Amino acid sequence: MWSACAVGLVAVLCLGHVPDTWAKLDPEVHMTTTEIIQHWGYPAMIYDATTTDGYILELHRIPFGKTNVTWPNGKRPVIFMQHGLLCASSDWVVNLPDESAAFLAADAGFDVWLGNMRGNTYSKKHKDLKPSHSDFWRWSWDEMSQYDLEAMIDKVLQVTGQESVYYMGHSQGTLTMFTHLSKDDGSFAKKIKKFFALAPVASVKNIKGFLSFFAHYFSLEFDSWFDIFGSGEFLPNSWVMNLAAKEICGGLKVEADLCDNVLFLIAGPESNQWNETRLPVYTTHDPAGTSTQNIVHWIQMVRHGDCPAYDWGTKENKKKYGQSNPPDYDYTKIGGTEIYLYWSDTDWLADPVDIENFLLTRLQSSVVVQNNHLPDYNHLDFTWGLRAPKDIYNPIIEICTEDYLAQTAKSPTSRAERTRQ
Repeated sequence: MWSACAVGLVAVLCLGHVPDTWAKLDPEVHMTTTEIIQHWGYPAMIYDATTTDGYILELHRIPFGKTNVTWPNGKRPVIFMQHGLLCASSDWVVNLPDESAAFLAADAGFDVWLGNMRGNTYSKKHKDLKPSHSDFWRWSWDEMSQYDLEAMIDKVLQVTGQESVYYMGHSQGTLTMFTHLSKDDGSFAKKIKKFFALAPVASVKNIKGFLSFFAHYFSLEFDSWFDIFGSGEFLPNSWVMNLAAKEICGGLKVEADLCDNVLFLIAGPESNQWNETRLPVYTTHDPAGTSTQNIVHWIQMVRHGDCPAYDWGTKENKKKYGQSNPPDYDYTKIGGTEIYLYWSDTDWLADPVDIENFLLTRLQSSVVVQNNHLPDYNHLDFTWGLRAPKDIYNPIIEICTEDYLAQTAKSPTSRAERTRQ
């Protein structure tokens, strides 16, 4: 069913070719995340969270929705949504309000926060470094997990006065949470009421698409990947894109423009549940940027087969890790929070074999509350799919609502006990 993978290499980013006619369809094509939120009549706020290594991350907030829901203790529960690889906060608002996770949660009475990892459209700031300098881009999801999550969650708790949040992560937003929790001493886990993992990623040994293609097509050593992709922001050039598109999209019945977009070559260009009229909005907001080092780390994961820390090469590994090879993250050590998994057998990046043979064999059964296997979802359907509200978002909102009411009332209670005005 799926074709082989492919993609090219050079230095000019192809953010996705968008026909001129598309620009006339939806004004959100030209908007930022907060402008999209306001466009639909919701309040939008912007906050900065600074990591301990100096990166300044932009957070977007929808403090309340249109329904004016009140809660018994007068404080809205907080839900934090974290985007995936090459994506941004916009992922949670690019569909119509009754189809987008962030708007649905806001209308259900939640205080909604949207994260942005270092290096994407909204988080290209640092206390000392400029994005034009290669040192700005010397990080991968290791650092996102170690620094970014803590900084963003702590900022949310500081502003809201809450002690913990409900966390909904997609793709890389699950990988970073899994790895952070695997190293946690319990102090961070207590800040996460529940962890909802959409298209969860741990091992990527069996994935399809761009990353798999490059991992297997080129037998390159550590430094050679930077000769191909560059040492700063990940900006694949046209010949790389053409190579990948030919291999990955060959035989697939998809829009040609989707095969010009590196995100779709990584995550999969086929879906039977996207709002086709919104494709221009999707492709102008994503891909939203990352570092070449991060992409190299993903390629290393494909080759390694498990979930290793970044491989700096033998000499640097010995300095950093005290051993020649990077250590693996130990997911058997994850505890202290409840995890809900949502995955599919048609996902290119969160491959079902990797989930069943790696993730589910390592997570303790005591922390996995739900294991939801959804039919016919591609990797991006978990944020853009039209079935996602019914299959994923509304059930999550219901779970969080019941949990929060039970906590505030100190006994189980029903969703109906809230007041809508």
